Amino acid sequence: MKINVAITLNISDDPQQSIWYNGANQNCFFLYQLLRQSPLVDHVWLVHSDGIKNYPAGLLLGDLQRALRPISSVLDKTDLLVEMNGFVSQEQVERVRRRKGKAVSFRFGNDYVIAVETMTFGRDQWQPNPHRVMFDELWTNPQHVHTCKSYWESVYKAPVQVLPHIWAPYFIEAALAANPELRQKWGYRNHGSAKRVAIFEPNINVVKSTLIPMLATNQFYIAHPTLLAHVFMTNTFQLKENSAFKHLALGLEMVKDGKATADHRFPFCAFAAEHTDIVISHQWENGLNYLFYDALYGGYPLVHNSPFLSEVGYYYRDFDVADGARALAEAALSHDQDSAGYTAKAQAFLHSVDATAAANVEAYTQRIGALFGTS
Repeated sequence: MKINVAITLNISDDPQQSIWYNGANQNCFFLYQLLRQSPLVDHVWLVHSDGIKNYPAGLLLGDLQRALRPISSVLDKTDLLVEMNGFVSQEQVERVRRRKGKAVSFRFGNDYVIAVETMTFGRDQWQPNPHRVMFDELWTNPQHVHTCKSYWESVYKAPVQVLPHIWAPYFIEAALAANPELRQKWGYRNHGSAKRVAIFEPNINVVKSTLIPMLATNQFYIAHPTLLAHVFMTNTFQLKENSAFKHLALGLEMVKDGKATADHRFPFCAFAAEHTDIVISHQWENGLNYLFYDALYGGYPLVHNSPFLSEVGYYYRDFDVADGARALAEAALSHDQDSAGYTAKAQAFLHSVDATAAANVEAYTQRIGALFGTS
């Protein structure tokens, strides 16, 4: 017997909503693509709140739009309800359970950090498990086990199961298909020895910040001034008058010499195609994220500190600014001599996280089988 699955999305009527706003909706679509391949699954729906009539073009849905449904229209046919990028209520879960169904909450962000920052700074009204829903189990990915697994088990009073992090090039390819000019520019090219370095950390919370990449790039510039054409610090324009950011930035040689700018937020695909030779990144307990995969997919040199990707890109340790500068210099000096080898390693890694890769489909299929007692 096959099951029907409903995955919650966060979609609004805002025509400006974009698939690039964050990785949350992308994650939902990738899970949909994976479950479509599972032998245990019949229908998969991507469900949203009732009343949404128009889907923003910026979501780049294409054929995926056929999977979208108002949640009320499929609950009575759902066997597995996956709370993902839209909270569910206990009443909705009970409707599923009345037909012997199951409910899972897929936690794909660093909820521990969000909870601590919310309590400490009162930054918003976010609440963990706001409706106090009793789930059968929680799903998450390896990068959140260290900080969040025990926290979730205490808050949700349910076991946490760790499943592979998944991705697909679907949205990059959709953006390129919609813009032939962008497709012509997309992907790494050698534009000369002086490299344009870009930082894409969102600076929303402490897990992904510009600070270490900014300092590492400056150390790189001091040691190799002729190798830096410019550094674009995206997602920092709103920080220009922040006292700490301003004080730190104005003390940097690359800023004094006019080699760095604080820029707005941009979709990675579009910005990289126009302004990027090297991506430098930093994460704290968020070692698997779509920026890394998108950069690797485009063949861009990726300087990063994720131990999960230590064999691909140009890896540096933890919060080590000097090691980040070393890795950046390695990328600038050696990438053009071995871009083919870099691309081969990147492609092998991307296959390991592909949403439709057999190993990933099998891992999720086994988890569903165990949940329903069929494996």
